[in-house]
Amino acid sequence: MKKIILLICSLFAVSILVSCQQNEEPKKAELKPTQHAFPKNNTATVASLKMEMLEIKDAEKSIPKHEKLEGKKLVKVDMKINNMTEYKIPMAASLFKVLDSNGKYQPNYPMVDELGQTIAGNKEIRGVVYFAIPKNSVVDKIVYEDPKRDAFHEWTVEK
Repeated sequence: MKKIILLICSLFAVSILVSCQQNEEPKKAELKPTQHAFPKNNTATVASLKMEMLEIKDAEKSIPKHEKLEGKKLVKVDMKINNMTEYKIPMAASLFKVLDSNGKYQPNYPMVDELGQTIAGNKEIRGVVYFAIPKNSVVDKIVYEDPKRDAFHEWTVEK
């Protein structure tokens, strides 16, 4: 009789332990969105500046060690800008923003080597602009807007 009671108590204890375990669903593999490139021949003339977006790159290795981007990733956009006038034109990374695949505009992320100089007349420069965008998104558009010069243009990224 003691053996039967011991067996029943053991089965009861095991059933309680089994039923109390959390039913964990297997984790789904996160799909990383693929960043597409700019279409070929995407040059635009905007208020006496001939601008061409060259490429979008991952810039995670460029983040300073003391900085953390919570839930975001750093991308950089390489560009070429040609001043078609004889006058100097100031250019800054803060004049650019991106539209991410979540439909939100993201301002530039300030970095030491970003675009920020005056372009001499009839000269061409190359520069980069950094953006911190959510990890689960990609860049859909690059927007240049200079209200002082009444200049605006959007470059759409191929899909």
